Amino acid sequence: MSLELCVLASGSSANATYISSGKTRLLIDSGLAARETVRRLAELNVDPARIDGILISHAHNDHFRSAGTLHAKYGMPVFTRPETEDAILGKPACGSFWRVRDCRRFPERIGDIEIETFDIPHGGGARDAGRPVGFIFKSGHSRVGHVTDVGELPPPFARALRGVHALVIEANYHPPIVRKKLRDPSFAAFWPYLQWVDGPTGHLSNEQCIEALKAILTDDTKAVFPAHLSENHYSPRRDNNDFHLISSGMALLAAEMGLRPRICRTYRREKTEGQRSELVSV
Repeated sequence: MSLELCVLASGSSANATYISSGKTRLLIDSGLAARETVRRLAELNVDPARIDGILISHAHNDHFRSAGTLHAKYGMPVFTRPETEDAILGKPACGSFWRVRDCRRFPERIGDIEIETFDIPHGGGARDAGRPVGFIFKSGHSRVGHVTDVGELPPPFARALRGVHALVIEANYHPPIVRKKLRDPSFAAFWPYLQWVDGPTGHLSNEQCIEALKAILTDDTKAVFPAHLSENHYSPRRDNNDFHLISSGMALLAAEMGLRPRICRTYRREKTEGQRSELVSV
């Protein structure tokens, strides 16, 4: 039994990932507009009414924006942590989440997919991000890890991810770019944000991502999706990363380890509409 994985969108404008065992179909986060989510699922020949659950990782709008609409229109159950639900509903603008009438807690299994969650550091506390989590999914012999929006990867989670068959992992920024901006007065208005990004509750850098992969990658790992890249802004000055920077670093590490995982492109919406990643089966 295998798992299929497709990152529908990834980045600060919207996040959503599709995972399926063939019998069970899940969405991890729902930051895309509902109509766009349905359109991208249709590209995979997936009927939205057959989605068995939306799992919300944390309480930032780019991860839960359309959950209420998808729940109300297609009957998709919504799952998250109690602290995350409270944080979402406490926001002045909670998207369509007010339409979720029965927000459930993360189960150990949905259908034939086992679900394991781990606490991860991200955001400005419980009222801001709720209680953020990363995921490990298992069906049969297939294991998939999913962690985006994390300031640093907790060692227990990194150990648990070792040998996953596919991995979605954050690679938000290239440290030399951010550190150069933190010395440039023309970016002074962005300094508080950039300092947070570069901190322990911000986002994972290319360097941190590569370091984590040293502990995670094995010959079992067939695909890696670098996620939440800070690129494709309307103004290139806002870009803090580039896919080729992280993909070349990943490829070099894999070669040093004697491994050959597929490095799969993910896309952020803004200057361009972006697109889904390729569909991978592991």
